[in-house]
Amino acid sequence: MPQPPAHLFFAATLTLLALSLSACAHNSPTPPAASLTLPPPPSLSTPLQSTSYSLTAAETIKSWQKKLMATQLMSAPSQMPGQ
Repeated sequence: MPQPPAHLFFAATLTLLALSLSACAHNSPTPPAASLTLPPPPSLSTPLQSTSYSLTAAETIKSWQKKLMATQLMSAPSQMPGQ
């Protein structure tokens, strides 16, 4: 069976490539800009916290750790499966 000339194969390949690239080249709609609105600033009459944020956070973390360590899985040593 005779082979088609190489230039026809090249032209067909080039045409398919150009069509596939032009199909992907459309302008996609730009998403709307997501702008965050800032909350209103606190009023000057808002009282300040009596304890600092860092101290409150440290106490909260310590209470979480105590609750976690009180669970059975954390208080008992883990064993290897199959032993």
